[in-house]
Amino acid sequence: MSWEAISPELALVDAELGARARASLPDPAPAYRVPRTTQPQPAPESVREHRSYPFWARVTAAMWVLVLGILIGGAAIPHAQDKPRVVPKNEDARFCKTPPAPPAGPPTRLGGP
Repeated sequence: MSWEAISPELALVDAELGARARASLPDPAPAYRVPRTTQPQPAPESVREHRSYPFWARVTAAMWVLVLGILIGGAAIPHAQDKPRVVPKNEDARFCKTPPAPPAGPPTRLGGP
């Protein structure tokens, strides 16, 4: 029988062909590690000195963050779209109105007597 290239799928399907293909493979050789003869060189001083950004760039970035925070915060607060007004001293200064009181009376059962 002549040996032809066997696809991995065929070796998985046919147990006999798989056994023949595994038998024809060479034995795996152990990986040899080459010992290091040279010592690693110490890391050179940083090639580029760390320099902070210029003052104008830092101020510009801070201003952008501040403006974006104001815009996002203003859009997220629903009362920010209302007309501002000064609350008089004699008016109740609560921002949220209290929910209405439940109706007074005996509780009734739903669905029957």
